Amino acid sequence: MIDAIQDRLQDNDALRRAMLVLLAVGLGAAGGLAIVAGNPVVPFAVVAALVALPWLVARPMADLLLAVATITLLPFAALPVRLAVLTPTLLEVALVMLYVAWFLRLLQRPDERLQRTPVDVWLLVFLGSTLFSFVLGLSRDLRTDVIHNYVKLILSIGIFFAAANLLRTPRMVGLVLRSLIVLGGAAAALGIVLWRLPDSLAASLLGRLRVIGYPTDRIVRYVEDNPALGERAVGTQVDPNSFGGLLVVITVLTGVALLARRPILPRWLLGALFLADAAALVLTNSRSALVGVLAAGALVGTLRYRRLWVWGVVGAVVIAALGVGSGYFARLAAGLRFEDQASLMRLAEYRNAIDIIGRYPAFGVGFGTAGELDLTTGVSSIYLTVAERAGLLGLALFLVTVFVFLAAALPAIRRSAALRDNPRDRDWPALDTALLGGTAALFGTLAVGLVDHYYFNIEFPHMAALFWLVAGTVMASRALVLAPAPTPDIEPTAPANGDIKEGPNTPIPLPNAPVRP
Repeated sequence: MIDAIQDRLQDNDALRRAMLVLLAVGLGAAGGLAIVAGNPVVPFAVVAALVALPWLVARPMADLLLAVATITLLPFAALPVRLAVLTPTLLEVALVMLYVAWFLRLLQRPDERLQRTPVDVWLLVFLGSTLFSFVLGLSRDLRTDVIHNYVKLILSIGIFFAAANLLRTPRMVGLVLRSLIVLGGAAAALGIVLWRLPDSLAASLLGRLRVIGYPTDRIVRYVEDNPALGERAVGTQVDPNSFGGLLVVITVLTGVALLARRPILPRWLLGALFLADAAALVLTNSRSALVGVLAAGALVGTLRYRRLWVWGVVGAVVIAALGVGSGYFARLAAGLRFEDQASLMRLAEYRNAIDIIGRYPAFGVGFGTAGELDLTTGVSSIYLTVAERAGLLGLALFLVTVFVFLAAALPAIRRSAALRDNPRDRDWPALDTALLGGTAALFGTLAVGLVDHYYFNIEFPHMAALFWLVAGTVMASRALVLAPAPTPDIEPTAPANGDIKEGPNTPIPLPNAPVRP
């Protein structure tokens, strides 16, 4: 019966067109009913998903780029549908599609082995320790949102393995790097525009994102929540400190690309993007982000571009002489002396975190509440956050993982510098920029992590995804830079005496054919 219908459709163009028209009318009718019944976005989202999902499942690089776009532009976007007791976010969908596409690729290419990195084992053990702490913590806090947030965090950290395995060529590394730089620059420019607009207009524009799950309160943020002290740029990142953390990575990657002998994008474009990144970072009023960029710049100057130290000293002298940004630097100094409200709140958080670690030293309290009225989880430090969530064991594993990453990346940076004058591939600059810029960017985030926690926070999984995506890209670039150069084929030589010496590619001579009488 079905075969007969298919034959008729193939043989009759008019009947096939009629079926397509009926299908379109049916979808339109279903969409109309859904609009009348409630949410008008749902049917069209379903249709878009039916079209896009098969394409995404077959293309892991497209999923990886979708994750990059989500991290930089719409990190808190959620689907307009609720599945059971949770609402999936766009980042979750992108990551799940990435892992599914990667798995299907491995099935289709059984000869393609997993790319091993020095970080793999340590990161897996660290994730195992967090899982153990998470399960223990469920006895104190069994809320659905805690479970969902932890799953999002694990999905985000797992992007390291996908990036390290999928980026097998310099071209792929360059594609991810360019996407981060351009989309991150677009996010910075958007943040500047929203900061420049009147507060009411900016709040109205950002409030329209509520249809995709964005918050509707505290959209416009101020220094110490005081409008008299000035507005802070947030872009679409919800929180100014989180926005600053994103810009640390993007600014460093763009700056290293700008300094490169052979830039991966037009130098004028990199210069414009770098200015937008730096301006947006200053407008966030995030002091930790500024310190992170300076720490990353110091590493880049030490490893490669010594003139950065000269430029830094000259710039500091000029700024001090002209008094530019005196209020900004005065606020930075007040924070270092713990004299302002934000710094005093951090001190209270540190004391509370130390209390939690003292009561739960081995495995922490998990990823929900501490279960005791006098203890509040949440502290502005990556290291204390890991310690209170996963215990001192988890903190030790995290530090070892980071140390192994840096120890593996630094020799590759030196090797890449040695290849600059004689690159083996026209896309080599992408590997060099990814190695130096990515390592410096993560070094900057580790400096930020002393007083901020966004790179390991279940409420900000996109920041964890950004951190480990850059780490995976660095490890993929390391594997390509350290790979042995292909040996050229050796052609057979014919000496003057007529004897042919056999080389590795010399064909084996066949015996002479018998001569017929």
